[in-house]
Parts: sequence; structure tokens; C-alpha cells
Amino acid sequence: MHEGFRERKAERQEAAAEREWRTNHDSYVELIDTARTFRGLAPVDGLLLGPGETVFLDVGGCALVEERRGQGTYVGHSQGFSVPVARVGGRQIRYRVGATKGHYVQGTPTPTSIDTGTAVITSSRVIFQGSRQTRECPFAKLIGYRHDADGSTTFSLSNRAKPVTVHYGTEVAPTFDFRLELALAHFRNTVDDLVAALEADLAAIDADRPEPVAPTVPAEVPEPDAPSTPPDAPTTPPAVPPPSPPAAPPPAPPTVPPGWYPDPWGAAPLRWWDGRAWSWQTTAPGPPPTG
Repeated sequence: MHEGFRERKAERQEAAAEREWRTNHDSYVELIDTARTFRGLAPVDGLLLGPGETVFLDVGGCALVEERRGQGTYVGHSQGFSVPVARVGGRQIRYRVGATKGHYVQGTPTPTSIDTGTAVITSSRVIFQGSRQTRECPFAKLIGYRHDADGSTTFSLSNRAKPVTVHYGTEVAPTFDFRLELALAHFRNTVDDLVAALEADLAAIDADRPEPVAPTVPAEVPEPDAPSTPPDAPTTPPAVPPPSPPAAPPPAPPTVPPGWYPDPWGAAPLRWWDGRAWSWQTTAPGPPPTG
């Protein structure tokens, strides 16, 4: 029982590893194809493009983030003395002589969303268009950029004292990051270098593909027919016994013939086995025959 449990656990682990590998493999294949063939998207309504400028990505529901300081506080104290000068209605009136010393402490800077709108990546710049604010990040003025784990990118520009941060969310982050890299590659004429780097990553992924086991097919060994004795066969043995046959060679190990078998990785109902290794071809069982 424990042996069967371990086998099923190993099969589940192999299937999970294959699904993870397949996801990474297919993602990089798609990225390479996009990098080779991408020629731009349709223009964005309300955005004026320059000559030869193309759109690589437009994302709605983005936020423009800038640091804003919270409410400050006054820190200080007073010193001096007071002198009684009169009494009115049973209450003493005092005159104070002294000074108050202190300073104002500004609030802590906090990243704050100051507007929402659309972020657009083109072949020459990144643009944020909101209802109240607009920011433009030309690639020619770009000093650097940083992708954050919360799904935002901060651009540092030579013509702006403050950086520009656009938040688009973690679900869009992989697409935004890649399209920005692709747009910069087109701007710098380094698309071939980007494709070569992606192909190197894909080769490393393929080299780490988990190795599945071959399908198990029970060998069907026909039972030999029982020897029959004809009715008129002599009952006495022959005078000279027949020569013994030569020793038969050892049987060859059973091999699994090519065919459709249950997918060991669980990515599809059936996967093609070519007699030596698993193929990339998958399919589902056909419908039962109708009578």
C-alpha cells in the first residue's frame, strides 16, 4: 500500500513539474514570436503620434503615483516667568514674560495616487494620460527605470527633477515589462539581441525539462497449445531419440509499441508514444462507436 502511495505521489510531482515546464516553454515561444513579428498596435484615440511612431501597449485603469507629505507637527517649548498684576472677580491676572522656542516638522513622504488614466508605450516614449495630470517619458531623455513588485514602474528622466511612477497592477506586469523592453529594443535597433537573449533562455528551459517514464503496457504472452497424441500413434518410444534442439536465446526485453497512451504529465488525456520517447502531440479519446 505504501509503495502504491509513493508511486502516485511521484506521478503527481512529475505531472506538476511538466505543467510548470510547459508553461515556461510556451511563454518563451510566444515572446520570441512576438519579438520577431510585432509591428505595432492600432493608434490610441486622443493620442497624437509622431512620424513613424507606433503603439506597443496601452493599459487603462493605471494610476500616477507621486510622493506627498502628510500633516506636519510643531515641536517646541516655552520658557519665562509670570507676575501677578491684579485680581478680577476673585481670579488673579498674571503677566507672562518669556519666549516660545521650537520648529515645524514636516510630514513623512508617502507614495500617493494623484490621478488615474491610461498608460501608453510607443516606439519612442511612455505616456500617462489622466483626467487631471499628464506625464511623458521620452526614451531619448530616459536615464533609467525600475520595475517594482507591486506592479508599477518608475522612470528617471534627465529633464525632470522628480521621477515618474505609473502603477498598472501585478496582472499586467509581465506584459508591460516585456512590451517596454521590446519598444526600447526597437528604439535602440537591438531587436536581434533581444531575440537572441530570449532564445538562450528558452534553450536553458528546454535543457531542464523533466524526464517522464515510458508507459507500462502488460505483455500478452500466448500460452502454448497442449501436445496432442494421434489415435494411431505408437505407444513404444523410437529406437533412436531425436536430437535435442539447440538452446534458445534469451527473450528480448518487452518494448512498448507506438501509440496513444494516458499522458503521464496530465496535460492532456492522451499523448503519442513513438516507441522510444514521448511526443509533443496530444489528443483526447475519440467518441464511442454508434451502433
